[in-house]
Amino acid sequence: MLTVVNGPIIRAGESLSEPIDCGDGQMVRITMPADWTFAALTFQFSTDGTFFNEMYGLDGFAVTIKTVVPGSGVIIPEEIGRAIKFIKFRSGHEGNPVPQEADRNFAVAVYSEGAAPAPARSASKKRLPSEMETMMEERRAKKPPAKKKAAKKKR
Repeated sequence: MLTVVNGPIIRAGESLSEPIDCGDGQMVRITMPADWTFAALTFQFSTDGTFFNEMYGLDGFAVTIKTVVPGSGVIIPEEIGRAIKFIKFRSGHEGNPVPQEADRNFAVAVYSEGAAPAPARSASKKRLPSEMETMMEERRAKKPPAKKKAAKKKR
C-alpha cells in the first residue's frame, strides 16, 4: 500500500525541516515543492525521532539531491528508503545551509506491505484511479492499434 505523507516543511528563513515519521514502511518517493531557492537537498535521519544523524552513503559522501527541480518527483533507491524511520530535509549541506525564501512543503510516498485492506466503498461512490492505473490508461491511449494481416486471395 502506498501512503503519501504531507511534509516535511522547511519554513521561510530556515534551512532544516521538522521531522516526519515514515512509519514502518519504506520511503519510495519525494515530491518537491512548487518553488525552491536554489540549493542542494540533504538529509538527517533517526530511529527514535529525537536524535538525528547526518545521512551519508557507503562512499563517505552525504546523500544529496544535487539539483531540486520544483514540482518534480524523485524516486528513492531501495537501500536508502529502507533505512529511514524519521527524516528531516535540509536546504544546502551540513556546513553550508541555505535558508529558503518561503515555506517549502514536500510530500513523501511510503510503501508498506501487508497493510489492512481498504474499507468497502458504497456503490454510490466511484473509486478514483490510482497513479499507476492512470499512467497505464494514458499509455494505452497513445499506442497505435495493431495492424491486421490481409487475407490471402485464392486464384
